Amino acid sequence: MHYNHGIKWLKAFRESSAKVCALYDRDGFVFEDVMLDQHNLTDYEDLLRNFMPYANKDPESGIGVHNFRIRSYIGDERSGLLRWEWFPEHCAMFLGLDVAGKSFATQGHTFHQYNEKGLITRESSWWDASAIMRQVGPISPTKSLTGKTSIASAEGGSWTRPASGLEHAQNWCAALGNDVAALRATYADFFTLEHTMVDDHEEDTITDAAMLAAALGGISSKENGTYTFTPTEVFEGNGHQLTHWDVTIEGASTFRGLPTGGQTLTTIGSTFHQFDAKGRILLESTNWEDNRVFIQLGVPILRPHYWEADFDLAAFVAGLG
Repeated sequence: MHYNHGIKWLKAFRESSAKVCALYDRDGFVFEDVMLDQHNLTDYEDLLRNFMPYANKDPESGIGVHNFRIRSYIGDERSGLLRWEWFPEHCAMFLGLDVAGKSFATQGHTFHQYNEKGLITRESSWWDASAIMRQVGPISPTKSLTGKTSIASAEGGSWTRPASGLEHAQNWCAALGNDVAALRATYADFFTLEHTMVDDHEEDTITDAAMLAAALGGISSKENGTYTFTPTEVFEGNGHQLTHWDVTIEGASTFRGLPTGGQTLTTIGSTFHQFDAKGRILLESTNWEDNRVFIQLGVPILRPHYWEADFDLAAFVAGLG
């Protein structure tokens, strides 16, 4: 909708689950927060239970007090992307990890589609789990996926305007995995790309070919494994789109600096693109579902399905003590 709507949405999180659920189309919505293993929730009662922890105001409960801040809204009245920051406090556990007495924060993005009444019909939320791990342990993943940079130049690639959002997603995925110059050609002359928590714009916000090659060129160089990206869903808007993708990582010795033990790794991701008048990328916001990889690598992450009707929240909270 607009920035004001995003502020109201996050304020509602702090008030009550009923307050935030009132912003969704009760007769037809799809909700996901894949980092918490929440996929395609469509039941209103599940949604109510899902939002309950965020309205907690008791710092002694172990659930935590959850503070959010909007960074921006990009879109229009029918769809768009909210970028936000999350500052949990007073948590006993997070993702099954002991975080008692530890401060941490992350950034994420949420794509919304709205009906003619302004109610949310689809939500897709993603956030940077690696950033949290760097702050609380037990691992310290790097911002770099491969630890490598591009061998080839990111300049000189060719580009033809795609005929559809799906074709754009297919071309972008192929370039990301294989050709950094072709990847650069999909972006406008002046572009902004964020694929990790922004601690410092100087290093974390990509704005030119050299930064693109340094941050993402190590994927297509294949010096540390082969990454194969496949778009799975495309949600098109007016001058923007969200792409969901799968990735298979083969032959990598490390992932975000963590030893793979020779495993083939699989995960998913979410990329939002805003386009210029020619159809090239002006802005990109990407989030990887790193928790899947961390679990494959043996990190003891837990993601309880507390939104399900038979989940005993009281027993779970008592176990946090």
